[in-house]
Amino acid sequence: MENFSIILCFALLLLIFTYHSILIIIFSKKRKALINDYEKLLHLKGWYEKISEEASRSYILESVEKRGHEVINQLNLLNAKLVKIQEHHKNLHERQQKLHDSLLEEHKLLNQYFENYS
Repeated sequence: MENFSIILCFALLLLIFTYHSILIIIFSKKRKALINDYEKLLHLKGWYEKISEEASRSYILESVEKRGHEVINQLNLLNAKLVKIQEHHKNLHERQQKLHDSLLEEHKLLNQYFENYS
């Protein structure tokens, strides 16, 4: 009976050792899988940050480009208005020159009239 108890204890120790070894193997595989998943998460995090950064840059570029087009359109409008103002100024200058010439002509005629009258 004593041998049976020793064999039973030995079998029980062998069973515990086997169970312990199996648990170590299982936990080791799970640990490797978790490390692999963690590395994938770190990679995805880096990718997400890069994409977010690029999206932010893209948004900034789009808004700057949009504002640039708005400024260009405003400058074109101002340029068109400036051309109209210059044309109007030229017309006014021509009219002023005609009035001045006309006034000189009338002044000359008046001088002739008074010279002839005197």
